[in-house]
Amino acid sequence: MFGERQIVAVKFRPHHLMPALFLLLTGCAGLPKYLPRNGDATALPKMARPAGMTTIPWPRARWWQALRQPALNTLVAQALAHNPDLREASARVLLAEAQVTAAHSRLLPHFQLGLAFTQQYFSAQGLHLSANGTGNFYTELNPIEARYHVDLWGRDADLVRAARGRLAMVRAQAAQTRLLLSTAIALHYVALQGDTQLLREERRLRHWQKAALQVAEQAYRSGLEDRSAVDGAKVTLQQSSQRCAALVAAIAAQKHALADLAGQGPDAVIDVNAADARQPLPDVGVPAQLPMGLLGRRPDIVAARWAVRAAAAQVGATRAAFYPNINLRLLAGWNSIHLADLFDPGNFAHAVGPAITLPIFEGGALRAQLRSQNAVFLAAQDHYRATILNALRQVADVLSEAQRLQRDAAALRAQWRSQRNQWLLQRSAWRSGLASRLPSLEARIQLQRTREAETVDRTRRLQNWVLLESALGGGYTLAHEQQTKEHDG
Repeated sequence: MFGERQIVAVKFRPHHLMPALFLLLTGCAGLPKYLPRNGDATALPKMARPAGMTTIPWPRARWWQALRQPALNTLVAQALAHNPDLREASARVLLAEAQVTAAHSRLLPHFQLGLAFTQQYFSAQGLHLSANGTGNFYTELNPIEARYHVDLWGRDADLVRAARGRLAMVRAQAAQTRLLLSTAIALHYVALQGDTQLLREERRLRHWQKAALQVAEQAYRSGLEDRSAVDGAKVTLQQSSQRCAALVAAIAAQKHALADLAGQGPDAVIDVNAADARQPLPDVGVPAQLPMGLLGRRPDIVAARWAVRAAAAQVGATRAAFYPNINLRLLAGWNSIHLADLFDPGNFAHAVGPAITLPIFEGGALRAQLRSQNAVFLAAQDHYRATILNALRQVADVLSEAQRLQRDAAALRAQWRSQRNQWLLQRSAWRSGLASRLPSLEARIQLQRTREAETVDRTRRLQNWVLLESALGGGYTLAHEQQTKEHDG
């Protein structure tokens, strides 16, 4: 290694060059035949856009702002600043950046200053005959100690590429953490918003159920109805009370989950505006086709792709270990056993020359390392393909669910219109004295239940929209990847 203080007297003659090169190139450990293939491209089909969805620009950053909920925007901002998982991912990025710097330092010459003072006493019966029984103060000053590794086989360059690949990978993984975090917050917020609105709807339903119970009790006391009508009204009112209690617990649980995601305690104040079932949804649009170029913006796919590139570069670096290793060393300084004459011309010492090592027999260690790195490369390729297939399945599932929810929403709207017309007829008959009030109240209760079903359907469609935005990458851009490519080039 460079910087070691050792004196080696070597007389070099030009006619020694050819035998030395022959030994270097033929005496190294033999390369195995199992080497990875370069390339990580995977041909993937396009996905057709479902009917009924508009085309909007993609990708879009801060997609959750399309909900136009300031409280949600605040929660996401707090989570991006304080969530522990995201901070851990950011720390991994810092570590990867430091590793890139360390790997790049291999490509540069290293300089250092050496200074040593040694007080030594020689044994009276030792091997140093002339110095036995004496002591001296040895001084060494090396203002120039330089070493440089000659990267003939590209090992250092491959290590740099591997480190940069891992840096791009962990950056994409951090982006994936941010995406999953914002997705979870949006899902919980939409659920909280829906449960809050549903609780209001259920309390309105209780109002009509109480009115129906009063009418049934009056009719029973008047002998116009039997006891079953009163008992049925009490049962439905009790069931409504249970649903209200369950909604209150669900709202508390959603607030606790949001506080945890935002890096706060369960006592944090979470503001929410209840959803209006008649308020239009965000524009859930997708491009006319979903090409791989769009789906490839998912940060998990980007991370998997960079993992393949980093593994391939690491294989190249491991393969270079089979070839000779050449280091250049330069040392210049003074050393003396007397401090007074340290800088005399005769005490000036210098050394320059190459240090060459080559593997001849390693007991299979180099082959095992290459086989291990090759396995990592193949596993990274399979993980990349699996990530792509999982992304395709996820997007297809979300789009299929979106179509089903659209059909359910249309059916609920038609059902609500029919029930509203029925209620209006029953109310008109009651006001005209042609029927009792109880059928009108029962029709109003059914209409309110349909309104609750619409609120549930709206919540599900909003959550499906969140999942679609997340499945398509959540507006993630390839800025880090492009910067890494340019730096690599």
